Amino acid sequence: MISALSLFSEESLFKKGENYFINNQPEKAVSVLEAAIAGESVDYKAYLYLGIAYEQLGFYDKAIEALKQGMDKKGADRGMFLVNIGNNYVRKQESKEAVAYYSKALEVNSSNTSALRNRANEYLRLEEYDKALNDYKLYLSLEPDAYQNERIEKVIALLENKIDKIAKQKLEEERKRLAEEKKQQELLDSVLNSLSNASEDTTNLSAGSEDVEQYSDNFDIVD
Repeated sequence: MISALSLFSEESLFKKGENYFINNQPEKAVSVLEAAIAGESVDYKAYLYLGIAYEQLGFYDKAIEALKQGMDKKGADRGMFLVNIGNNYVRKQESKEAVAYYSKALEVNSSNTSALRNRANEYLRLEEYDKALNDYKLYLSLEPDAYQNERIEKVIALLENKIDKIAKQKLEEERKRLAEEKKQQELLDSVLNSLSNASEDTTNLSAGSEDVEQYSDNFDIVD
């Protein structure tokens, strides 16, 4: 009897919290959903709604914690939870962590276009242009009619131009590096050759000094 009453209470709290969430009342949703997830049998969506409500209120760490708790609950769409965790890391301006969670979501479902688009955005922030370009192109192939496609196509064009410039710049830098390296090696070879010649001159001078000393000795004997 008590167990049934408890289950009814959990379900009632969840429904109330869900209603607040749907009606864009995150503060009220949080207070009710926090109580709802204290039970063992609450719907997995309670964690999802709670995480999103926390995010709306700017409590990103709490959002991440709630989402991590809920993503392995029975019936949960793990990919959806992972994307929302990634979104909160974006809010925290932690692009590398965001990329990691979007990548995990894509491991669950390689056609998760939300994860793909969001990961592309974070690769762009991290200046990993090749990876961003690949994700944007794949996104367009999976979502050919998405409303953002025109903007994404412009980003792709800009990225291709930037990547081309970077490649040319790297080639020029490598050419200069090799030329400087060759110049330094030639200078080193020249110095070594000069030192070698100086060593030979020193050897010849020493031999001449010995002859002078012998002559001096002979002179003393004659005297």
